[in-house]
Amino acid sequence: MLIKSMAGDFEISIAGFETEGRHLVMIGKMGVWDARTYFAPSDLFALLAKLLSPAVLLYLVRLPYLLVREKSRESKGSRGAGDE
Repeated sequence: MLIKSMAGDFEISIAGFETEGRHLVMIGKMGVWDARTYFAPSDLFALLAKLLSPAVLLYLVRLPYLLVREKSRESKGSRGAGDE
């Protein structure tokens, strides 16, 4: 995944989730730094509300098509590399 900001572009990876007290904690890396993102219960409800927007729901409907198209591009790229 990629985070784009005025400070630059940062690769982010999510290794997993755990809980700490009342918080859900997302564990991962941002660039070379270990990162822990803490979600309070109210944060999760706000996140879910944003995920239910029409644009996101349309994206989820299109997701199978996007995945097939991405796989197709990857396989074409790997075949072309061996042809040289």
